[in-house]
Amino acid sequence: MDWKDALPEIVTQPGSRLQFGEPLAKHTHFGIGGEATAYIEVSTVSELAALARFHKQWDVPVAVIGRGSNLLVSDSGFKGISIRLVGELAKLEVDGNIVSVGAGLALPALSKTMSQRGLSGVEFALGIPGSVGGALIMNAGAWGSSFGDVVTNVTVMNDVGDIINLTHDEAHFEYRHSSLDTYFCVTGATLALEPGDVDTITARMQTLFKQKVETQPFVEENAGCMFKNPPGDSAGRLIDISGLKGYRIGGAEVSTIHGNFILNIDNATAEDVLKLVAHIQQQVLEKTGISLQTEVKRLGFDAVCF
Repeated sequence: MDWKDALPEIVTQPGSRLQFGEPLAKHTHFGIGGEATAYIEVSTVSELAALARFHKQWDVPVAVIGRGSNLLVSDSGFKGISIRLVGELAKLEVDGNIVSVGAGLALPALSKTMSQRGLSGVEFALGIPGSVGGALIMNAGAWGSSFGDVVTNVTVMNDVGDIINLTHDEAHFEYRHSSLDTYFCVTGATLALEPGDVDTITARMQTLFKQKVETQPFVEENAGCMFKNPPGDSAGRLIDISGLKGYRIGGAEVSTIHGNFILNIDNATAEDVLKLVAHIQQQVLEKTGISLQTEVKRLGFDAVCF
């Protein structure tokens, strides 16, 4: 028996789903990527713990892909198990201004619900299409706010299925980075938000969302900002002054609206995207002397980054 034969014995909860040979292009905002050997939607903490132990026992690669909003998957796919958190792992509980949220919850859903409750601090998240787990790992943010700013505690799971509670400081939030990707999986967080007026919070949320729609590509397939902003500067500005807006390789094109977005406009491959990334980095370095570092995560390549 190999791990593929043993896996169905682990995925047994009614709200969970197991699929072999699942195209990951269906589960990423880029719409790019080959098949995962196995794709699982995990609905309970106990089942996730069983998968952690399974991962260790069988030494099979596992990637928690969330909502795939900040992910580029290899054209050859991922030889392992890809996981999305659903069910009780996407829960949302509110007690006053303290919010307990599962890692699988979509950020727009969190932002909308908090505005309806008159709680401020995540208005910026309406325009970020990822999950809470991804936002925690990446310390996602926009318009001068970052997700880590409102986090008091984070729960993670290790590779034997134990739940560990971390403080804000132990998560080591930095610009578009944290130390949370060293664990098997992030399972949730506790947030401390600011009580306020529902109408004021909702108006701010809608204003930020409108700014996003007006200044960033919103309809085309993409993975959000491709590069981190260098200290004191903007990657989009550097790409713009390097004359790269609209530059295309294969089916991948630099957005004409915002230079820090690469679009899948015509069945782009991951190879198209990586060639375009390398070209952008080379041109920006030659013209500005600044080396751009990618923000989008990669899966299924030789150097895997989750």
